[in-house]
Formats: sequence, C-alpha cells, structure tokens
Amino acid sequence: MLAMKHIFILSLAISGAVAAPFSTQGYFKSHILGRPDGNILASRDPTCSGPVKSSPSHYWLDQQDHTGAPRGYAPYINEAATYPVYRNVRSYNAVGDGNTDDTDALQKAINAISAGPDPNSPGTRYKNEVTTRPALVFVPGGTYKLTKQLDMRLNTILVGDPLNRPIFKASSNFNGGILINGNDFATDGASGTTNFFIGIKNIIIDTTSINPSTAVVALNWGVAQACHLTNIKIQMPSNSAGHVGIDLNWGSTISVSDITIIGGVTGIRNSNQQVNFKNISFQYCTTALVAKGGWTTVVQGAKFDTCGLGVDISGAGGFGSLVILDSNSVNSGPVVKFHDSSNDGGNRKNQIVIENLSVSGSNPIAIDATGTTKLGNAASIDTWVFGNEIPGGYHSGDSLATPRSGSLLVNGKFFTMPQPTYAEYASDQFVNVKAVPGYPVKGDGSTDDSASLNAILLANANNCKISYFPYGVYVVKSTLFVPKGTRIVGEAWSVISGFGNNFGDKNNPTPVVKIGNTNDVGIAQIQDMRFTVKDITPGAIIVQVNMAGSQPGDVGFWNSHITVGGSADTNVNVACSNGNTADCLAAFAMVHLTSSSSCYIENMWGWTADHSLERGGPQNIATGRGLLVEATKGTWLTGTGFEHNTLYNYNLHSAQNVYAGMQQTETAYWQGQGSQQNAPSPWVAVSQYGDPTFSWCAGGDQSCRMGLAQNIDGGTGLFLYGAAFWTFFHGETQSHYNDPNTICGTNCITNQARVINTPKHLYWYAVNTKSANIMILDNNSNPSQYNNPGGWGGVIAAYLTFKGP
Repeated sequence: MLAMKHIFILSLAISGAVAAPFSTQGYFKSHILGRPDGNILASRDPTCSGPVKSSPSHYWLDQQDHTGAPRGYAPYINEAATYPVYRNVRSYNAVGDGNTDDTDALQKAINAISAGPDPNSPGTRYKNEVTTRPALVFVPGGTYKLTKQLDMRLNTILVGDPLNRPIFKASSNFNGGILINGNDFATDGASGTTNFFIGIKNIIIDTTSINPSTAVVALNWGVAQACHLTNIKIQMPSNSAGHVGIDLNWGSTISVSDITIIGGVTGIRNSNQQVNFKNISFQYCTTALVAKGGWTTVVQGAKFDTCGLGVDISGAGGFGSLVILDSNSVNSGPVVKFHDSSNDGGNRKNQIVIENLSVSGSNPIAIDATGTTKLGNAASIDTWVFGNEIPGGYHSGDSLATPRSGSLLVNGKFFTMPQPTYAEYASDQFVNVKAVPGYPVKGDGSTDDSASLNAILLANANNCKISYFPYGVYVVKSTLFVPKGTRIVGEAWSVISGFGNNFGDKNNPTPVVKIGNTNDVGIAQIQDMRFTVKDITPGAIIVQVNMAGSQPGDVGFWNSHITVGGSADTNVNVACSNGNTADCLAAFAMVHLTSSSSCYIENMWGWTADHSLERGGPQNIATGRGLLVEATKGTWLTGTGFEHNTLYNYNLHSAQNVYAGMQQTETAYWQGQGSQQNAPSPWVAVSQYGDPTFSWCAGGDQSCRMGLAQNIDGGTGLFLYGAAFWTFFHGETQSHYNDPNTICGTNCITNQARVINTPKHLYWYAVNTKSANIMILDNNSNPSQYNNPGGWGGVIAAYLTFKGP
C-alpha cells in the first residue's frame, strides 16, 4: 500500500495539487522502480477513461513552456544554452495576413539558431548537421504569402496548427518553380538519399494564384528515410496544364500519409526508390500519380475523384512494381496505365497488383501505354495480378482471391490511423516531463533520467495525462517502462538513449524501452521520438512491445525511429571504426513485438549506421537484429524500413495476423565477400528469439552468410505488400568507401529472403530485390532473380506458395 501512496502523491503533483518535493522520494524510487522480477513498474488501470476532451481555442503545443528550464535542449552544440528548438514563425515577424510577403520571415524561422527576428543575429542552420540542431517550426493559422521558394532544413519539422491549418499561398508574381522545397539541397545536392529527418504536417499549400499553364511544384519532396508528410492539403487550379502537387524527385523515403490534393496537371510525380502512399485523396487532377522513375510503390487507401487518369507508370523506365490497395475510383478515367512487358526480353517492368478496388464509372480499370484495355470495367476487384507469379510464371492479367484476416480489417480494409494531433485536448491535459516538481529530468545526454521518467510516466498514465517530451537526449541506465494509459509526444525526434551495464549482457538481453508487461491491454501511443543506445550495449533490445489494445491503434508508433551509431549523441559513432565488427556488438535487437502484443506502426526507420551523419569515423557496426515480430493478435506495419542488421532486418517468427505495406531494407555493407565476419557472426544465433542459424550455408560462403532482408518462420495470416530489398555493397568497411571492388553486381547476396516451416495464408505481393541470386529461399521453388527479372533486379508480383490453410 505504501507504493501506491507515493504514486498518488506524484499524481497530485502532476495535476498541480502538490508543488513541493516529496520527502519520501528515495523510498519511492528504490522500492517501486527496482523490482527484481523485471517488471519495472506494475501499472494499474487508470480511474479516468482518458484525457479530457474539450474545444480548445489554442493548440496545446504552442502553449507549452518553450523558453524556460523545461524547454527543448540540444546538448551537442556550443550554443545549447540559448538555442531555440521550438520557434513560432510569428516571433520572426511572419504575419500571415495574406497580403504581407512572409517568405523571408518564414525562412528566418527555419534557419535561425537564435530566438527572434534580428537579421543581424549570428549563425544559421544552413548546411545544418543532421541530428544536433533540431527545430520544430510552429505556424499558427493564417495565410502566408510566398513570393519565392521556401527551403526546409535537415532535422526540422514544420508544424501547422491543426485547429486552423495555415495556408502557404503563392503570390501571382511568384518567382521560381517550387513553393516549398523539402529537399535540403545545401547538404545533399538534389539526390535526396541522405536528406534524413525532415517533416511537414498540418498545412495547406495553395498555387491557385499562379497561371494554370505555368510549370510549378507545390512541394518538392526528394528526401530520405525518417521524413514524413501528414495532414496536408494542396490546392491547385483544376484546369492546370503545369501545376504539380508533390514531386518526389529521387530519394529514398518510405511513407507519405493522409494528404488531399485538388486540381493540377499531376497530383504526385514520383521517382523515389520506394514509397508507401497511404490515404491520399486526389480530386480534379488530370493525372493523380505519375511515376517518372523509382522501383516500387504501394498506393493504399487512395481515392481518385473526377481525375482523368489514376496512376501512370508507363513512362517510368525500369519501374518494377505497383500495388493499388483498398482504393476507390469515382467518376474518373482508367485507374492505371502501364507498360505491357509480357513480350519484353530481359527485365519485365511495370508489374501490377490491384486488390480490393471499388469503381464507380464506365472506364476500363487498366490500360497499357497504347490505350489497349488490360482489365475492363468492374464495380469491384478482389485481386488482379499482371506479372511474375510464384508458382505459375508470368501472367498477363490474373484474377485471384485474397481472403484476409478479419482481425486486421476495419470496414473491409486494412486498418490505418492518422498520426494523432491531440488537438481535441487543451494544454492542461499535457505534462512536460521536465517540469514535474521533485522529479528532475535533464535530457542533457549524460544524466540518468530513468528513475524520474519512470515515475512520471506511471503517474501520467494513471491520471490520463499526455506526456510531452521536449527535445533532449534522455539517457536511461535502466529500462524505461511505458505503462498502459500512456501517450507520448516528442519534439523534433526527442531521443531516448540506453546506456550502462543493465544493457551489457548479450546472453540476457534487456529492453531499453518496454511497452507494457506481458498480456497488458491498454493504450500506448508514441510519436515523433527517436530511440538509440549511447554506447556499445550488446544486451539492449531497444524497444520491446508487450501490450495490445482493446481496438486497433490503441498501441502505436508514428514517425518514430531507431538508430544505432552515426549521430553525435552516441559513442558508437566514434567507437566502431575497426573493420572487424566483433568489436562493435552495438545492440541485441532494434524492435521486438512479443506474442502478447498488438501494434500499429507507421513510418518507422530502423537504421544501423553505414556512415556517420556528423563528427564520426567509419561505422562498422553489428546490430544483431532488426524487427522481430512474434505477435499474434494483429500487427500493422505501414511504411517501415530496417537496414544494415547482422542476422536479419525483418523476422516474422510464428507471427499471426500481420499486415505490412512497404518494407524497405539494405544489407549491412560490411557483410559478404571480403568481410571479416560471416553471419551469424559476430553474433550467435539464439533459438529463443527465432534466429536464423545460416546452417544452410557452407562455412566459408560469404555471399550466403549475409543478413536476410526478411525471415518468415511459420505463422499464419501474413499479408505483405511491397518489399524493397536492396543490397548495394559487400565487404565495405569504409576504409575504401565506394571502391569499385565492393560495389555489388548482379549476384552479390545468395539469399535475399527466406521462408521456412510452412506458414499458412501467406499472401506476399510485389517483392523487389537488387543484386540477389535467390529472391526467396523456401526449399520449394527457390525463385531466383534470374528467372524473375524486373525493376532494380528482380520482381515477383505475387508469391503464393504458402497461401493455403
């Protein structure tokens, strides 16, 4: 009873009833936070049902303390004491009245390293480092006139007020071809593949004042992983011959979500390597989505309303595969136009999967580049495949059935959920974790914050408060426990960093962040966070999820990422230069979804660094495992990527009821021919965690002993759409980075993915590989890249070997 008493005292402190430090603080920490059974905190069911909804007139985020001690703090820069992580554009003289030219003021707010509009203030985030100077740029409601291009910067989130979304409106005399440039050209030129950590949400972009025939792009989005767009509306003239909504101009991002595009000659123009478009509404576009390049795309939950053409990939060069999923076409032309590669020699590009499509209109659904109908009009389509099938070979249009697991569906579609804004809650429903009396939290990259954070999260959960983490690097030397009833919001990717002996034993792996205990049922929602380790910690499972929700989305992550090495906030960045990765067993695993969990994940990048983002040397890092899924109650992976892990990037081990839309991987650069370690080394396969042993490989076969992009071990009800499994290098230790002798050719990795133990109801569509021999090792047909050429190497439009019961 004493333990609960102290939780109650802390609860009163958080709600404002108690302001003084607790005299029993030491007892509280030692007796509640140090339980020997490993359940760091035993959460109780909250007496409240959730945060109290209201009709706030101001957005809670702008009402937090952004100038005092609890503000965001960037510990790895010289100006940390004065640097403003949060900046309201009004503080930089942006007006938002629709008449004033706000371009320079908005750019100042994005670029500044000091608070306020003084044009003579020193310093700029131009050519910014990737992780050291984060910025959250808040834009209140209003109309902000742009007369020239506005440039984003790395490590920046532009956040509009969701209660009154701000309008970025081009003037009639706009000078330039792009309104908002999401690509930070100052850092990476135009390629975008290292433009990490950029986000835009809750805004409207308006080009209607520009001549409809003028060539102009509302938003250039040639960016990389850990970038996100959500809750955006783009308004263009409906009769335009030149306006483009979003241009994904060559990059490697994995998720674009919840966007409305009205008008324009093209809604989205895409040449990105791979991407998952989720819940995009196109209205009055001449063509909704045009692919000019790239390799594979998933279009999930799209609506084509009064558009001349849905998706056009006919001129996309070597574009490999397209999935159109859970979508709707109303009063529009054909849904897809593509190149018919059935008679092509060599690569067969433009392979198509359409599943659960509804159509209202009389036009054909699919046509080829000449206008010939390939799939005629129908009110609905279950599944239609044009391309390589396993088993069965190449099909020039095959009607199939995909019987889905009901636990993954809402209203007949795979469940999706927008990133919460929590705009329905006033600021008194939020607790800044750095502002709780008696429980100091520093976020300074060195202080152990675990005890205070554990107490605060528990009290917030029990009182149905939302936990706000202003930017900081929050070091935890013991497991951070996330109890049921928790909602966490970060500021420009606030960092939780595991450190110390508790995470040092690879034979006794321990979670850095633990979401609930086994069989917990409740709410745990996390967004805009980054999880990592501060040093080499071979026993660290960086995130472990045990909790399920009472309904889909109760447990979820949005725009939250896992990194190991590569950044200024971790010693791994400077400790792993040796080409022998046995010296750098940096983490046991990135994410573990245990058998009792049910979790929705949208836009998560798990990155073991292949290069230093700042201030480091070569990154020869051996993270053991990427994402391990053992969950059975329902898992949704919507736009995810895991890269450069030793044994695998994804492992579905006895998993059940899993949906995945776009899985992106890269093989560890140091593996393969010329490597000093052959998988599973420098790790040891652990059967308890379903590890692949690589016993099917000869001992010295280095091309075979490379980490699997995906391992599927048994299970049932697995629905996978869009795999971008890439292998670029072998034996690359960065002592000779990009040496021609380490760049992969056609058969760099022997087995890109693996399926064993006869899974049931496995429906795997649009598998894309690069530089593989065997695309999927299944001890059945072992489909090869040579026999299934397409895209960047190989394409399997439909892998249905284990679709049966």
